[in-house]
Amino acid sequence: MYLLLIFVVVLLVFSMVQNNRRRKSVAAMQTAIEPGVRIMTTSGIYGIVQEVEADSIIIEISEGVDVRFAKAAVMKVVPHLDETDDLDELDETDALDDVADGDDATPKTAPASVDGHQPGAGSVSTG
Repeated sequence: MYLLLIFVVVLLVFSMVQNNRRRKSVAAMQTAIEPGVRIMTTSGIYGIVQEVEADSIIIEISEGVDVRFAKAAVMKVVPHLDETDDLDELDETDALDDVADGDDATPKTAPASVDGHQPGAGSVSTG
């Protein structure tokens, strides 16, 4: 009986310590946000901080597109955003080259229906 009570108390203390650490790290990250820093929001939007206000920030998500977010919406600071952009551009260029070469990845045959018969291959009853 006492062992169960001790286990529950230890579990609660451990949980409180973890929450305190997480809260401190989030607070430190949010105070480190300044204009020019690359971030990712909790909704997955990447951008560059343009302006920092008391409880909100303005980020540029595309050239000339500024959006206001709450500071609490910042999930993490992203130091190497440029490298992932370069990779995305390469993938798009490769895909465009494949299409220009006639190297289309779409299937040439019609897919079979769910029951295994080809579409339009069934008998038609006239009534």
